[in-house]
Amino acid sequence: MFDRVLLLAPTQLAVLYNHGRLAVQAFLVVGGYLTAMQLLRAVPTAAPNLPAAFSVPRLLGKRFLRLATPLMAALAFTVLVTALVRPWFPHSSLSAAPTLWSIAVHMLMLQDLLGVQALSAGIWYVSIDFQLFAIAVTTVWFAGQLQRWQPQFKLRGLMVLLWFLLAALSLLWWNRQVNMDVEGLYFFGSYGLGMLAYRVRLSRITAKGWGIIFVLGLFAFWLEPRLRMGLAWLLALLLAAWPQPAQAAADLPAPVVSAASRCVRRLVAYVAQQAYSIFLAHFAVSLIVSAVWFHVGWQAPWINLIGLCVSFALSLCAGNVLYRKVESQPSSVRRLLVWQTVFALSGLAVMAWTRFSPPL
Repeated sequence: MFDRVLLLAPTQLAVLYNHGRLAVQAFLVVGGYLTAMQLLRAVPTAAPNLPAAFSVPRLLGKRFLRLATPLMAALAFTVLVTALVRPWFPHSSLSAAPTLWSIAVHMLMLQDLLGVQALSAGIWYVSIDFQLFAIAVTTVWFAGQLQRWQPQFKLRGLMVLLWFLLAALSLLWWNRQVNMDVEGLYFFGSYGLGMLAYRVRLSRITAKGWGIIFVLGLFAFWLEPRLRMGLAWLLALLLAAWPQPAQAAADLPAPVVSAASRCVRRLVAYVAQQAYSIFLAHFAVSLIVSAVWFHVGWQAPWINLIGLCVSFALSLCAGNVLYRKVESQPSSVRRLLVWQTVFALSGLAVMAWTRFSPPL
């Protein structure tokens, strides 16, 4: 549908078509920012050692449950939808039919690391997000070990130093290696910039931290100019320097704060709360709408623009259902196993249908 909508404004829409993936940099930077918030809150400022309650396995297990449970539910739906539309919607976006191996590696979110084609678009980012979080948590544990050997160093200072070193290595080396784009270290430059941005906001001398981020990004951009890196650098600088919410609100007239601000905040909060579920559900919905438009034979650009709007609206609805029924429910190993089983059964059903159904 978007290929036909391009005819309405080829130059303007081509920018979105060619550079839409730059939005990933916002996900990475903000993701790093929020992870730093979580980890720094778990380590008090005056803590001489890593708190006993800090557990790497517990944090990683909690994160895996948080990501994988709704992912399994979405994949079960996507696999069935892909099999349904495959006979009458020949398109390159359709993933390959599931196999026992692909089902198994998707359950562990290892499909890209093991070179297996993903069963849904965009889920590579879920695996990357987990890897980045694992790296960040491991640096906190490693900083705790270093602090035990060298008690004169502050724990938080060691944590931030490790984040800086990993971000610098990623920006200056790992992110320039094309064959590493399925690994978390490749993306840690943008993620680490977000982590450093949050630490800068906590500092009493923000100019110093802001200057460190500026020099690091400037050097990386000078070494190899990359649009995605430049965008991540800019976002990190903005996050580090943006005024605190209370300060920004104080500069606005009271009626503006009470009316417009509340409305926007509620809308953003409502959609943001369900954003992960919407992200997981949108591909299957897009396949259904695209297949219907293709099968009916609607070719006009304006009709396909309507199709895009329908797909967007239905994706919001599907994401809302996934959020209420799966993501918002308490995470547990039992719930994960249930949805992994549902995903496996959907994949096995598609495999059986593909093998025994008569050719069309």
